[in-house]
Amino acid sequence: MELEEQLMKMGLTEYESKVMISIVKSGESPAKDLSLNSGVPYSRIYDTINDLLKKGWVKKKEGRPSLFCAGDIDNRINEYINENKIMAEKIKLNLESLSEINRYELLPTINVERSWKNFYKKIEELSNTSKQLTCVFGFHNKNVFEKINAIFVNKFYQKNLFVKSDILNNKFISDLEKISKTFNIRILPFTPKVLLFLFDGKNIIIVLPPLDANNYEDEIKFLEIRNFEIGKILEKMIEIALLESLPFESIKDSIMG
Repeated sequence: MELEEQLMKMGLTEYESKVMISIVKSGESPAKDLSLNSGVPYSRIYDTINDLLKKGWVKKKEGRPSLFCAGDIDNRINEYINENKIMAEKIKLNLESLSEINRYELLPTINVERSWKNFYKKIEELSNTSKQLTCVFGFHNKNVFEKINAIFVNKFYQKNLFVKSDILNNKFISDLEKISKTFNIRILPFTPKVLLFLFDGKNIIIVLPPLDANNYEDEIKFLEIRNFEIGKILEKMIEIALLESLPFESIKDSIMG
């Protein structure tokens, strides 16, 4: 069956694909009916359903008997699209890196600009044409964070976010939880007190904190640097930071507790 083969390409096993098709057709069913309708042996049906539950493809409704229905299929499909898009972009970048000629055609440029408005406009422009992103958050303001997140929320490419550990608090953790599915969030103790954005290993935006440390709504100054060599240095630093940092999930409970 074509749909069954398509689901298998997305990482499901043959039995999982058969059960998913049966669940979507029926709306909700007990395990016994799923075994009969899908053709999956009853001796294997619970293992198959449990695997689908772990993967988020299926939800369970407690009862006698328990019923099983489709989970968040849209999210599973989007995850598959994102993962394959990221893999394709990595392959493309790796192929491009085999030829160093093009990487040195880009002359270094440094611009200094002011105001949050211009900053939002700049990262919006870069986010629309970029294929990967790394952010560093050395200070936090809720309104600024929400505007930045709104720009990146529908950008489906690899995104790392490093956060300075001493700016974490319950409010910021709640904000980070909202984006944890779209960013790989890592916590660092030595992140500088700036906002830094590295697009495609060459376009760098550095936001300096406002002069008034108590008022992050003040107009700011930011640097726009476009240079592969500086980007290479930052990418090496990011590799080290990924090793030295802690995953967001591992520390959020201890902080909020």
